[in-house]
Amino acid sequence: MKCTRCRKTQAAVDLPSHHSAFCPECFFVFFRRQVEEGIRNFSLLSPGDRVLVCVSGGKDSLVLWDVLMELGYDTEGLYIDLGIEGYSSRSREKVQSYAGTRGKEPIVVDLHAEGVPIPLAAKSIRKEECSVCGKVKRYFFNRVAAERGFTAVATGHNLDDEAARLLGNLLHWDRDYLSRQHPLLPGAGEGLVRKVKPLWRVSELETAAYGFLKGIDYVIEECPMSEHATSLVYKDALSLIEEKMPGTRRKFYQGFLEESRRWKEEGADEENAAALPGACAVCGAPTYAEVCSFCRLKSRVTNPGDVLKTFYGFQGRS
Repeated sequence: MKCTRCRKTQAAVDLPSHHSAFCPECFFVFFRRQVEEGIRNFSLLSPGDRVLVCVSGGKDSLVLWDVLMELGYDTEGLYIDLGIEGYSSRSREKVQSYAGTRGKEPIVVDLHAEGVPIPLAAKSIRKEECSVCGKVKRYFFNRVAAERGFTAVATGHNLDDEAARLLGNLLHWDRDYLSRQHPLLPGAGEGLVRKVKPLWRVSELETAAYGFLKGIDYVIEECPMSEHATSLVYKDALSLIEEKMPGTRRKFYQGFLEESRRWKEEGADEENAAALPGACAVCGAPTYAEVCSFCRLKSRVTNPGDVLKTFYGFQGRS
């Protein structure tokens, strides 16, 4: 099969959802254009932004960092060591190795040093690991970005991730999550930095193909804590549909974004407009509560007997 774009070279990547197949060079052009279009659609980034790219060592985040540098953005990488035996050290090596090839030194946050390695934190509060992990990572994404003067935080969520999340939110009719699901989460106040997902238009297959053809060495294994994550069930369900009807995943998510934009233009969500966040009484991070969720979590991990005394005003009670 010849490349759909150049009509000369043998195709290396077949994309049924786009009715196209590309040779390596034409695929890189296609991929970059998809990312550029995703950024332009919702004004995710501007040329003057300082972008903190959250890298895990997996394909999506390293591909994101690579393509943003290719597009000329001023970027630095942030790696959060989750404290997962074996897996975290291998992931950290991949991030540092990739960064070294581009003359970069990643910013590293070690959760062991912070007192909240994910396996311990999840066990201490008896919560699902993925839920705890997401909460902790979001806290440090924003904290590092705010402290170091970055204007945007970019994560490697791709089309498969966002479509699976949308399916889960719809199945549970979670209106709160649905209202916030978007490639752009604007900043608020002085300490809440804008969050963006520049890969929202490209699939997991496409990011994997980009990483392979670019020779990016990434961690292939899945996070061991994600084995029972419900998001994987939703991904599998959408993959079955996609196999029979290519392009369904893209239409599903993009259709949702188009409808969301229409609702906002009609003022349907004005009643849900959020006030500006305040500052956490413990760490000073932006929060809509007196104490942010990370500080409440950390207290339960490090001082489980003092949670009520510290945060809920029970000082002096037995």
